Amino acid sequence: MHACMKFAKNKTNIVILQESWMRDENITILHSLFICIKSYVQNTHVRVLIFVAKNARKFTCTSRSDIVNSKDMQAISIANNKIQREILLFNIYNEKLQNADDEQLYMIEQELAKVMLNSEQKIIIAENFNAHHSWWNAKISNFIRMKALINWVNLHKCNLINTSDINIYYNYSDQLSSVLDLAFASKNMCNHIKNWHINENANTEFNHEVILFTIVMKKVKLIENSLNASYNLQKVNWKDFNEHLQKMKDKMIIKMQRITSLKAKIIYLTECIKNTVKLFIFKQRICAKSKF
Repeated sequence: MHACMKFAKNKTNIVILQESWMRDENITILHSLFICIKSYVQNTHVRVLIFVAKNARKFTCTSRSDIVNSKDMQAISIANNKIQREILLFNIYNEKLQNADDEQLYMIEQELAKVMLNSEQKIIIAENFNAHHSWWNAKISNFIRMKALINWVNLHKCNLINTSDINIYYNYSDQLSSVLDLAFASKNMCNHIKNWHINENANTEFNHEVILFTIVMKKVKLIENSLNASYNLQKVNWKDFNEHLQKMKDKMIIKMQRITSLKAKIIYLTECIKNTVKLFIFKQRICAKSKF
């Protein structure tokens, strides 16, 4: 946890953590730069925490224990004068209840399935779902612990924020990797979520990657992160892409020699690249029809 907070310093306004294992519900976490929001559940180990930067003055965050108050799930509202309706942010660690054998006793079935929100509510739901489905990981054929989650996000018209098929969890001892940490946003929030990506350089000593994304509630110019492009860069045949450009090279050079204007040359090259992209790089699915 300390390594995550050190990384978040001066980089983010809200930090969402799971598997924090707070052993005493009466402990107050003090941090020089962040305020800690946690559930207060007696005689249990709280495993979800949210930290809000103290210098984040353009919005307010409020614990919503009236919606959910659980050791493995919490909710906060995010509001400012630019947001017509507050954003509900859910932080979830989808773990089986202690001493439970029934899969229905995972956190999603136990808590999230009970939360019913109106269609106008702005929603962001994250993080460690421990669920496997081809929607976010095309390699998966054995769907596990996903039915209740997909039912809920479909009911609330949520789309996947993640870039599909990017591994986020690594089990180094077994040399396994997977996509366990997910984020979804309601339809009225999707256009406000920008630059979802992982930071592979963050040294947090965890086997989960650090995930970053931006919530933009007003029109500002952003430099789009290449990992969050509208195209599925993970599945491109770069060899064919390169070979096509090589075949076009001579034709492009001749055409460029005939063009005298620098601006016209730039436009021509841009169109050539765009046409190649259309042939070999396909757009991502924002949402998928779920199959069980």
